[in-house]
Amino acid sequence: MSKYEKNIKDQLIYLLGKDSHTLSFIEELANVGDLLFFGGSIRDICLFPDNPPLPRDFDIAIKFKDKSEFEVIINKYNNKRNRFGGYKFNVANIEFDVWDLENTWAFKNTNLQASEENLARSVYLNIDGIVYNFNKSKVYDELFRTSITSCELDVILEANPQVELNLLRALVFKDKYKEDYKLDFSSKLKNIFKKHFDDELVNDLYELQCIHYKKDYLSKEKIKYDLQHI
Repeated sequence: MSKYEKNIKDQLIYLLGKDSHTLSFIEELANVGDLLFFGGSIRDICLFPDNPPLPRDFDIAIKFKDKSEFEVIINKYNNKRNRFGGYKFNVANIEFDVWDLENTWAFKNTNLQASEENLARSVYLNIDGIVYNFNKSKVYDELFRTSITSCELDVILEANPQVELNLLRALVFKDKYKEDYKLDFSSKLKNIFKKHFDDELVNDLYELQCIHYKKDYLSKEKIKYDLQHI
């Protein structure tokens, strides 16, 4: 195991271990299959390895070996189905979005074949292209590393049910990480912004920000300015 991979494991256990219930939940999940952490929790551990923030939620796809045991977990912990077919668990006030690897949106709705390697390629933005197999301590991070080393946000899989949310996230990432990583948009991402740009998009992104982040990272004026200067 490389130092990079060990740090992810250590930091995940540290974040989850702040409450014994959350760590127990993950240990139970790990018994039903390989846990593939993806999204913001893993991304931020790698962006801020010394002091990663506690994420709003943890996204986990499971490569099942025993689905019957997962039914036991479903009945044991508070959860609800989300609109894309996953399960949203709330354990000790921390949210876990849990998916069957075979049935994530990208694998069901595109030609991308379901695999833990391809899970990292099922994202809209390359900065989200990182997956960590918790059971095997293995990381798939080629797309994420390319984003950071090139200082560029790019589109990986354009087919996505939440394009506007991902455009908002791109604006937020560029502004939020400007001191540490100075990310710019790829020509492909710039063209997508230009194709969607109008005053309605400004309002939609601002309102979506309030719903998704529960805070104003970007003012409406800032969003409009950024879109006009892409």
